[in-house]
Amino acid sequence: MIIIDKSHSKTDLIELFESLEVTIPKSLKKQDIIANLPQYIQDAKYYNKVKDLSILIEILKTKSTKQRPNFKLKNIIMNKSKRIIKYCMSNHTLSKETYLSHEEVYNDVMYIANYGDIASVRKSLYLYNNSPFCINHVNPILSDNKIQEITERKLLKKEKVFGLKSKRSPILLEFL
Repeated sequence: MIIIDKSHSKTDLIELFESLEVTIPKSLKKQDIIANLPQYIQDAKYYNKVKDLSILIEILKTKSTKQRPNFKLKNIIMNKSKRIIKYCMSNHTLSKETYLSHEEVYNDVMYIANYGDIASVRKSLYLYNNSPFCINHVNPILSDNKIQEITERKLLKKEKVFGLKSKRSPILLEFL
């Protein structure tokens, strides 16, 4: 019997087994997927990140890396990141609207760093790390899917399409 951590959602399980070339119908419930798990494990083709059965079982036992803050927590995170962005954009000045001390800023940065999948969190940490009052450099914690998505976006931005560019400008002819 394989024990699966409760943090794995139905879509997490489907995506994991799709990476192992096992197709699971999306119409199934999570309980049905768990019930059919031995069959899916048997049909799996291991490579890349999941090299063998022991690694797959370890992934299923451990907590999911995807970050799923609820509505209330996400609002708190968004408000803190907006305050940090406002603090950084106003030349790191301390005020009643933003922060009263640099330690408060650092505490909020440490609080939101765990939710790096949210774009405003990444932006606020980037601005904070470039601040002259940065206490410690803080990197956002990202899930594997978000890291892959960001690297794909960077590759798309890097590729340039070369083409013909024309300009209209006056031509000067001199007759001698």
